[in-house]
Amino acid sequence: MEMENKIYKKGTFWERLFALIIDEIILFVVTIILSLLLSQIADDLTNLVFWVLSILYGTFFIWKSGSTPGKKLFKLKVVNSSYQPLGLGAALLRESVGKLLSGLIFNLGYLWVLINGKRQAWHDKLAKTFVVKTDKTGALIPVEADEKVTTGQKATFALLFLIFGLPVPLAMVFTVVYLFVAQPFQIAGQAMSPNYVNGQYYLANKLTYKSAEPVRGDVVVFKAPKDQDKDFIKRIIGVPDDKVSLQNGMVYVNSQPLNESSYLKGDVQTVGGAFLQEGQEVTVPANQYFVLGDNRPFSSDSREWGFVPKENMIGKIGLCYYKCEL
Repeated sequence: MEMENKIYKKGTFWERLFALIIDEIILFVVTIILSLLLSQIADDLTNLVFWVLSILYGTFFIWKSGSTPGKKLFKLKVVNSSYQPLGLGAALLRESVGKLLSGLIFNLGYLWVLINGKRQAWHDKLAKTFVVKTDKTGALIPVEADEKVTTGQKATFALLFLIFGLPVPLAMVFTVVYLFVAQPFQIAGQAMSPNYVNGQYYLANKLTYKSAEPVRGDVVVFKAPKDQDKDFIKRIIGVPDDKVSLQNGMVYVNSQPLNESSYLKGDVQTVGGAFLQEGQEVTVPANQYFVLGDNRPFSSDSREWGFVPKENMIGKIGLCYYKCEL
């Protein structure tokens, strides 16, 4: 019972970090060897194999000796709250659920060692363990009290969180914005000049058409009908049920000449293409749109390949955020 009343020296954050790196290198090599020997392991299962091996590796060594090879090198040992060896259940809890928790929440669980007086990570707290220092004989090193957390350690915690932890939530925010709110788009080519110039960067607003239908005159980004890997930018000319025709170099919608003076400068002639020829009239189907580029002579658009389905729409062109002065 004497050991329970004593306090023993804890391993530092940096000692634990370098020990972890050594263990990760060992596990990586073992995983690669297994992948080569068992060629039937699919590439997408390699990460799962590595994770399972990590749990088994840590659990076995900590249960048997209190130290993984990496920890042995730095004279570190994992003990329970009474400074006694861990049982199998506690070792498994620490190395599986505990480490998953420490790494899942933006790596805060691992960094917590820096600002915790007892040098406990979240997986230590969950399994009620300490990582202590040992001497050359393997004995624990008694101390008067646990070291106090210094200002420097707090600053290191903040810095490491900014470097390793903060990018995770930022990446999550970026992913949500990219998938549901706005998507970056670079103008490529001259099809929309001079209004939208080659090399400029815009955000396509994905929310606009969640609550409203596209209207004539909107400039939209969409998946190219003939190549879904390409994104196009064009102006909507015809909406569902519109009758679109080309006559004498002008665009007619519902038998009326379309006023395009706000975005077409000078005497721009709109000639026909493979899909819509001069003098021909087409009716825009439901949930589809007829689109044209502002620079008609240099635009591949609905005159050539037909209508754009609404499902291909990415969003309405919005803010220019780079090279806007072009």
